[in-house]
Amino acid sequence: MLVDRRDTLGHARTDAVSRQHHLLLELVPSGAKTFLSAPQARALLNTVRPRDIVGRTRRQLASELIIEIAVIDKKIKAANTHLTELVASTGSTLQQLNGIGPSGAARLLGDIGDIDRFASRDHFASWNGTAPIDASSGDQHRHRLSRTGN
Repeated sequence: MLVDRRDTLGHARTDAVSRQHHLLLELVPSGAKTFLSAPQARALLNTVRPRDIVGRTRRQLASELIIEIAVIDKKIKAANTHLTELVASTGSTLQQLNGIGPSGAARLLGDIGDIDRFASRDHFASWNGTAPIDASSGDQHRHRLSRTGN
């Protein structure tokens, strides 16, 4: 549940940043870079003083989105801290692997459970869909991954 919550926060942040970027493209003549932090967006927004009602409304909405993104960032940070603590309490070293963060490690541990429930590496590979399946035909020998994996 916590991993799903963290994923939802990530999606909400992406959506808010996208909306903010669209508003800044309309407000700033040269546009805005794609990956803006909340303080960078605030600094950029402070340089804009629209005179018409549409521009002022866009600026107000962009300002509200900056606050929304800052709140989401705090929630993501808290969720990551909580997930890191939970993963550490299991004694897992998954987060030491390159590309595995607290959310990914927690997702793996939650989905897999006790690894000892699998009789062998092959059984685990079959369960998670990474065991190659024979897809040979005639003299051509090849394998593919199972489409029925986890």
